[in-house]
Formats: sequence, C-alpha cells, structure tokens
Amino acid sequence: MNFSLIAAFIFQHLGPFKFPMFLILIIVLALIVMLFFESFVRKGSNVERRKQAMNALLVLGSMNLAVGMLGQIMGIWYALAAILEADDISPAIVTEGLRASFGTTYFGFITFFIAVIGWLIFNYLPVRKTADENKTG
Repeated sequence: MNFSLIAAFIFQHLGPFKFPMFLILIIVLALIVMLFFESFVRKGSNVERRKQAMNALLVLGSMNLAVGMLGQIMGIWYALAAILEADDISPAIVTEGLRASFGTTYFGFITFFIAVIGWLIFNYLPVRKTADENKTG
C-alpha cells in the first residue's frame, strides 16, 4: 500500500475534524518554515519571537493530537450506537468502522510528531546573534 492511498484513506475518514486538523498542520509547517528562515536566512534573530514560535509548535501539535483522539472517541461512540440498533451486523463492517475511527488519531499523531521534531531541531540550534549583540556581549 503506497503513501497516497493511506493519505487518501485518512483524509476521507477525518469527518468533521478534516479542515481544522489540516489548518493546524499547515500552521505547524508554516511555523517550521518561519523558524528555518529565522535561524538560517535572516541576519538578526528575534529571540522572543523564536521562543513564541517554538512554544506554538508544541501547543498546536498537542492540540491536533487531542482533536484526533476526540474524533476517534466520537467515531467509536457513534459506531457502537449503530451496532446496538442493528439486528445482524457483519464483523467485517465493525472492523472497517473501527479502522476508520483511527484516522483522526493517526493524523493527530503525525502532526504532533512533526511539531515535536521541529521543536527539537530549533530548540537545540544555536541562536544567531545580531552584529549589535556581538559588539556588546
């Protein structure tokens, strides 16, 4: 099974959390790009802005993980309610429903890992000082 099929399956089963979770992922990726430019491209680095961006990485990654778990709990809740209402249900249908409920948690973990890896990288990179800071310190 290739990556595009897995991504399509996950995207299909994110339900109402699809767009908020993708928005958070895009913000996390944008923060990582901003931190990259702040660390390697810009001449002077704003240390306070860098700390705020790194904290935002952790908060947004954790938030997407929590939203993913909430999505899974809601998916299982509704699946169990449907199973109770059905008279005869195939184990294959139950298994497929449970597998689909893991999509949000899986996506939340992916976002969380991206955010944590970004945080780890930029937390342990040395901060570039401006020319004025080099003269005074």
